[in-house]
Amino acid sequence: MKNISVKWLSIGVLTYIGVSVLISVILSMGLMFAFSSIPPEQLTVVEPSATIFRVGEPVIGFMVSLCVARWICNKTLANKPRTVWAFAAFLMLYGLASMVIHQDFALAAALPKLLAPWVIAFLAVKWSRYSQAV
Repeated sequence: MKNISVKWLSIGVLTYIGVSVLISVILSMGLMFAFSSIPPEQLTVVEPSATIFRVGEPVIGFMVSLCVARWICNKTLANKPRTVWAFAAFLMLYGLASMVIHQDFALAAALPKLLAPWVIAFLAVKWSRYSQAV
């Protein structure tokens, strides 16, 4: 915990969860309006909406986590990117919890949930440093 800003890590975690849930709800409600003739209970079994959910949820998670990681990196410049790496560790644990809860995924499909946070943190650090240099 040395040189990790617990304040910004906590704010980042809560922001990630809140924004990703909010955007996912907006996606779900948009699909309910788009397919208004289908009852909401059957919405997940309809092929177009299921594909949208399978593609949309990871894209939402990636974009929100990248933006939050960059924001954390910008806010914690004094302690280098250690807080961003702690955020990546949280995302990895979050993905691991998701794998345990939803065991219907194959390992090859679930493995990116453990590897992507580190790539996201790396990209956020590079993005933040590049924007400071310019």
